[in-house]
Amino acid sequence: MGKGNLRTIRGQIVVPEVTRIDLFDGKFTTGYRLKDFKITPQDISSSFEIACRITTEDIGHTTNYDWSDNREIGWAAWNVPINSRFGMFSLVDEDSVIIEDIFLDPLGTSELVVNYWIELERVTFSEAMGAMNMVRNRSQA
Repeated sequence: MGKGNLRTIRGQIVVPEVTRIDLFDGKFTTGYRLKDFKITPQDISSSFEIACRITTEDIGHTTNYDWSDNREIGWAAWNVPINSRFGMFSLVDEDSVIIEDIFLDPLGTSELVVNYWIELERVTFSEAMGAMNMVRNRSQA
């Protein structure tokens, strides 16, 4: 895929607010594959422990992750479980295709500002495949 199919979204969110990022273009023949997901605290010299997940539905804030739930497609952490040194974790489900929106659910100290970096690849497909991807994005297991 060429660079024209890649999209980077970055910004800041606040713990524990679930934040919606609108990707839907009104067509069911285009979507995005999650390629990369990274987070850091706003103050990277701090010893904060943070984590965040990306979901395809607003399923609320939680401290538990469920990798069997198809709605969870990305996970990242910073300084977890040891806050005495920088440590990053990132995992994305590249098989998942996002048709509508994504939701970021940050974990950590309340009111902490978290930076996020998301890389997506735009894909096109038939309407039937789009409908199948929407069903998958909303199924729990």
